Amino acid sequence: MRASLPVSSPSPDRRTFLKVGALAGGGLLVGTFFRWGNATAFAQTAPATAAGFAPNAFISITPSGAVSLIAPNSEMGQGAKTALPMIIAEELDVPWEKVTVTQGDLNRAYGQQFAVGSMSTPGNYNPLRQAGATARAMLVAAAAQTWGVPAADCTTESGYVVHATSGRRLGYGALTATAATLAVPQGVAVKSPNDFKLLGTRVPGVDNEKIVTGQALFGIDQVLPGMVYAAYVKCRVFGGKPISANLDEVKKLSGVRDAFILDGITGLMPGVAIVADSTWNAFSAADQLKVQWDEGAAVAESSETMAKQAAALAQGAAATAAALPEGAKGVEASYHYPFLPHATLEPQNCTAVFKGGVMEMWVPTQIPSAGQGLVTAGLGLAAGNVTVHVTRLGGGFGRRGSNEYSLEVAAIAKKLEGTPVKLTWTREQDMAHDNNYRSNGWHFFKGGVDATGKVVALNDYFVKMQGGPGDMTAGTFPFNVVRGAAVQAGKINGTIRTGYWRAPGDNGNIWATQSFVDELAHAAGRDPLEFTLDLLAPLSAPPAPPAAEAGGLPSVFPGAGAPGALGGPAGAGGVGARGGGGRGGRGGGGGFAASRMVAVLKLATEKAGWGKKLPRGQGQGLAITFTNNSYVAIVAEVTVSPQGELKVTRLTAAVDAGLVVNLSSAESQVQGAMVDGIGAAWFLKATVEKGALAQTNFDQYPLIRMENAPPAVEVHFIKSVAAPTGLGEPGLPPAAPAVCNAIFAAIGKRIRTLPIADTDLKWA
Repeated sequence: MRASLPVSSPSPDRRTFLKVGALAGGGLLVGTFFRWGNATAFAQTAPATAAGFAPNAFISITPSGAVSLIAPNSEMGQGAKTALPMIIAEELDVPWEKVTVTQGDLNRAYGQQFAVGSMSTPGNYNPLRQAGATARAMLVAAAAQTWGVPAADCTTESGYVVHATSGRRLGYGALTATAATLAVPQGVAVKSPNDFKLLGTRVPGVDNEKIVTGQALFGIDQVLPGMVYAAYVKCRVFGGKPISANLDEVKKLSGVRDAFILDGITGLMPGVAIVADSTWNAFSAADQLKVQWDEGAAVAESSETMAKQAAALAQGAAATAAALPEGAKGVEASYHYPFLPHATLEPQNCTAVFKGGVMEMWVPTQIPSAGQGLVTAGLGLAAGNVTVHVTRLGGGFGRRGSNEYSLEVAAIAKKLEGTPVKLTWTREQDMAHDNNYRSNGWHFFKGGVDATGKVVALNDYFVKMQGGPGDMTAGTFPFNVVRGAAVQAGKINGTIRTGYWRAPGDNGNIWATQSFVDELAHAAGRDPLEFTLDLLAPLSAPPAPPAAEAGGLPSVFPGAGAPGALGGPAGAGGVGARGGGGRGGRGGGGGFAASRMVAVLKLATEKAGWGKKLPRGQGQGLAITFTNNSYVAIVAEVTVSPQGELKVTRLTAAVDAGLVVNLSSAESQVQGAMVDGIGAAWFLKATVEKGALAQTNFDQYPLIRMENAPPAVEVHFIKSVAAPTGLGEPGLPPAAPAVCNAIFAAIGKRIRTLPIADTDLKWA
């Protein structure tokens, strides 16, 4: 007998749950009526077409037995378009090779439809299981009614309902018409994870063949009849706007259809639009554009002045810092990480047409509703009159959660009513107007260790740019295990907009804090692995009462029981986890468990052969993180030549992210995150000069190349039946500190300012 795990859901009615399409012989379209947070997802009418269904719910089954599943969330390489339908297929009990997957457009029927914060799988896991299980239960009931036997005597396998006693079996297609007439069951039990056949296996991405054969999938590939092409030029200085431009001259250029200034639209950064008969002509005309800009106050801003502000704030904080305990060995260090644009390989783009009062858009976006919201607010359209088709994304990493390019092209399309318009940004525009830069940040650490090698004091003054949804206060491991530890935060003012960059907050703060943990370990004369395990030990026991002094025990890990770093409730003050306090532990993993962190740390170090004796110039380093409610430990091995040439020779990761849905994409995500993490730390830096980003293209912002990628990258997963947690981001934060700690082990040089490439690594 199959074990089952009940999942409750609101009670649907048959009218909102089932829609029968006008295919020959009928068909079954199954939707959902479940909750994602505070939102309820409803099945909507599925209109019949000559080609068959155009469903607005997750499951469609034709009388022939063809099964079509909707992938509701955006696909940007993380595998969601494959993994989410796999969850449905597992519960529906259909062979994967018989499934057709369709990318879902923006539709409230799909519930939580955003691909941010590594939440695509955790957020959809239970609702999609329930959708598949409910459809399977109805098909079983239809077969039982057909045969006149109890439903409990029937089972399913590979798209068939089976009555073992009589040896009868019916394919799902033959049961759709009967199933559509049945009452919808409530509280259907889902499978036990121990009975999964599909989940946890390796499944190739559903778009793999199209990608390698160059078929149109991405936003930039869209072509509509009669389409024109647009460029939109904005002031390079943050917050600047156009006063006038040589529009008449530009309109006379070859291939140019129109040129005009857009201003006064809510949510739209003012700029100059150019419409042409090709993207090349639009870009060429933009090069001839002469604009008088009002650059505003931001022109006085620079990275240099920001660094001076940060140092002044830290100096003021140091004057009031508590003294180290008597006899403690002091360790002080300051760490700095720079601004980073996302530099997605597919530049921002969107195609739109405005016709009959309806704006229709084709857009690579992580949050389809965000673009719809910008267009409705900016152009005064009703949400029902803004249709969003979701294309594949050529990279996201948080950048495409911001959808200003949707509003830009929509404003142009509205002006050219009836004509489709494709807007494409140049690489220079993409660098200059990221709109979601990773904030720069400074950590000023002061710690102390006693004669036994124990940490007895730990303080961090953290400074970053003000504002931005992805900016978070600091306060990460090991602050919650050191009595009297304190985290203070300061902010510097600026116009540059910062926000979500892959593993927000953690991407820089884990590098700084895990590097300083390594410093403390060496100051104590202890092995970093032993030292880290010792720090984790108190978290395995019930937390001690918070210290009486101001600041208490800053908490990062949810459930640690200590007050937040800035006085908030437990788990509210830290960055460690965006996973911990930073953003409330979005993965829904139920709080930090030290035993799980210890398990990944021991697994990673075991697989990497931690502690082996290496010659000078070679070293190992480790780092850990609890990000998006997932546990990751990474061991890096590096070689540094006497001439200072760095090679990362091996990365070994151990991950506990709950149940792994698709082992193939899970490995790829962690591998990609690690390589992304070391590449950003090794080479990338963006600076502000006179209110604008100094770097304009990849010649000044060099992404990691194949020659720099580690030849050995290993990923080991802790086997689990727990609900999935985040996976697209957690592999990134610990990769950089693991490499930097390995560099110190190899040559004794500590990396305290990123990128690594700015540090001379020569040694004799």
